[in-house]
Amino acid sequence: VGTWAPRAEQIATAKLLDDPAAIATFRESLVSGVQQRLQLLHSAIQSFKANGHRVDSTEPMGAIYLSARFDLRGKTTRNGTKLTTADDVRRWVLEEAGMAVVPFDAFGSTADEGWFRLSVGAVSVADIESCLPRLRAGLESLT
Repeated sequence: VGTWAPRAEQIATAKLLDDPAAIATFRESLVSGVQQRLQLLHSAIQSFKANGHRVDSTEPMGAIYLSARFDLRGKTTRNGTKLTTADDVRRWVLEEAGMAVVPFDAFGSTADEGWFRLSVGAVSVADIESCLPRLRAGLESLT
């Protein structure tokens, strides 16, 4: 640990820890919000898959992450760039949809099958909803 929490934060946290009802309320809100954001993202990706796009995702399983597949290698973007590596796909998703994704090889995977991790820990429902039309349009533009 490189730093300590400021004293005011320590006092506020200690006070919260003495209030089980407040902890329960906070936890319920946190968990339901994460689940809502994960489900929104998962449902959209499944919808894109059902429409013939080479994407997939696993059912959310209790973390703040969604595993999603963007099997886009070999596709060509609207500006003529060919997607050949996981980093090309990562960069395309970021630039096209404004979504940051992390390839599984960053977590030690040696299989390169187009799987990425998406975190919903620091985004809102509105953030996700604004990205999804851009992602869909981007997928539709690939050749």
